Amino acid sequence: MARAFYDLPPMTTLVAFEAAARHGSFKTAAAELNVTPGAVSHQIKALEGELGVALFERVHRGVMLTEDGQDLFTAVQGAFSGMSRSLAQIKRADTERAITVAATTAVSALWLTPRVTRFWRERPDIRVNQIVSDARVEGSGPDLIIEYGLAERRAGQARELFTDVLVPVASPEFVASRPVPELAALAAMPLIHMTAPNTNWTTWKRWFAGLGYEGPLARGTKVNNYMIALQAAQDGVGVVLGWKRLVAPMLEDGSLVAFGGYQLPAPSSFTITRGTSTDAQESVDLLEAWLLR
Repeated sequence: MARAFYDLPPMTTLVAFEAAARHGSFKTAAAELNVTPGAVSHQIKALEGELGVALFERVHRGVMLTEDGQDLFTAVQGAFSGMSRSLAQIKRADTERAITVAATTAVSALWLTPRVTRFWRERPDIRVNQIVSDARVEGSGPDLIIEYGLAERRAGQARELFTDVLVPVASPEFVASRPVPELAALAAMPLIHMTAPNTNWTTWKRWFAGLGYEGPLARGTKVNNYMIALQAAQDGVGVVLGWKRLVAPMLEDGSLVAFGGYQLPAPSSFTITRGTSTDAQESVDLLEAWLLR
């Protein structure tokens, strides 16, 4: 059996783990998988028992990955994304052509998906699939690729979608219990650091340097997925560097608030790039123009 050959735990435990890690919540993962939160918890405990390590820490209103959990999530998400891309390419040969858009987890969840939904309402005859991956997308699979800060790598092809502003954000409870900080005081607070393989995103160190502060930074908490970083901030773990346009829904509903009054324009833009496929050219033209508009 493949499981024995590859020395893998039961696939059901990996599926439950990936969903819980992606959402930062057993409850939300259970809703996605159409099972009970208790079933997800049972699968996670079985996986932790087989590996002999803790994968999650329980925090207010959710869970956070441990360091071992972060490592496993990176591997599992990469494997699932790779399988998803391969299966999509196989299915494409035998099904009606659909447009495929590649984006990171955060861009897909916070910016792209709401817009694709509105596009469907206008053009229900055009199917749109997404490839969601925090790794750099290579090859000719997607029709459209949305990225941040990689325009130089696709010189002459990338078109600017939007620019953003970087602001510190935290939960309302975190902000209410602390005075408005100077930069040095902010640097000493619990900071949530991104450690994703894709290093083009602006870090706390570069953000502080852009505002003229070169002093020490708090070690804080490290995560490798921006959605988990935002969830940690909502749970009061610390301050995360917020992409103001991306996190606008969270700022509007009050689950996150800007903290300190500091902001810095992002050094690069979010761009959209055409893939090399020539299928469904007219539909791709329509969606690209719609997103740019």
